[in-house]
Amino acid sequence: MAITSFTFDRSLTDAFIRFGYDVYASDIRWIPPFRNDMDRQLSPAFPFYRKPGNAHRHFLALSGRRVVGRVSAMINADMRHDQEDPPGLLGFFECVEDPAVCRDLLEAACGWLVAEHGVPRVIGPMNFDIWHGYRFMTRGFERELFVGEPYNKTYYPGYFESAGFCLKRRWHSVEIVGRGLIESLAARGAETFEKLLGQGYRFEGFDVRRFGQELMRLHGLVMETFGGFPDFTLIPPEEFVALFAGSRLALNPRLTLFFSDDAGRTAGFAVALLELSEAVRAMKGKKDLFSRLQFLARRPSHRRVNLYAGGITPMESAKRSGLGRAGFSCILRRVLDLGYKEMLVTLISEDNKSNGFLGPLAKDYGREYALYELKP
Repeated sequence: MAITSFTFDRSLTDAFIRFGYDVYASDIRWIPPFRNDMDRQLSPAFPFYRKPGNAHRHFLALSGRRVVGRVSAMINADMRHDQEDPPGLLGFFECVEDPAVCRDLLEAACGWLVAEHGVPRVIGPMNFDIWHGYRFMTRGFERELFVGEPYNKTYYPGYFESAGFCLKRRWHSVEIVGRGLIESLAARGAETFEKLLGQGYRFEGFDVRRFGQELMRLHGLVMETFGGFPDFTLIPPEEFVALFAGSRLALNPRLTLFFSDDAGRTAGFAVALLELSEAVRAMKGKKDLFSRLQFLARRPSHRRVNLYAGGITPMESAKRSGLGRAGFSCILRRVLDLGYKEMLVTLISEDNKSNGFLGPLAKDYGREYALYELKP
């Protein structure tokens, strides 16, 4: 087996991308990423490569002329903590079921990060930042995937651990099934919701007529709300729009909300989208006319709502108004009003306050994810 590396090479980039599809070719659960998105992220025009201080190198493992593994080593200059140099990142990892392939790939990528950039630690999997895909799935492989859920071969986490990586952080997703259960959770914040309404707080749906402006509003809120979170990096508005513009067909304006306080200031948000995994899977990673028709044909079959993100601003959090609980209650009530009986609260970190809203459900989950770290 041989390891080859590159930055920008059309032929090797094509092989790098193609292997990601080959390794899951027989997996009926997998939701293929869009090929043109992959092309954009691996082309010199992608914003990551143009930012001063950033660096990258892609690695391919070859058995003869056959690709058997891939990984990207990256430096994101914005990921600094307490004056420490930015960590190395490992992204786009895929490999056949052979621990030797993984070992050689990780040794090559980590060796480059240490030798060329002297990184204090290596984090993975993470594609550029938290915005473009990160974390391994560690539990829940038998369940129906949702769009945006981390997914990988079951052996990947063990391979990373065997290479010396240790757990950095965990997340989970919680399924809420049954109208009665949703009603009981909604009731927990109902009193706070009514109190805040009486004080002049407002809970407004996403205005699809102003889609671009609403996305910009959401961008500002997300940057403000999560700015202090571990490994969070700011993202320019144009990239935020590029990432979320595709969610338009999954958006019900009653389920993505902006919260305003008694002075009319935007104080929080919640993003809940229709579950369209079957429709997106049917597109097979393409965006041509036929693939779009396949999507539209399957879109009406959705049965679940996924709560992807929510938060309140630091100013509102300091007031301890209970807006987070009230907003969660509002979303749940709207889910019920629209006739849904299933909901998924996605990708909650194990130390997130929202676990308190979920009560015992926060400990009874079937989907789990992990991020790993190596200190050379």
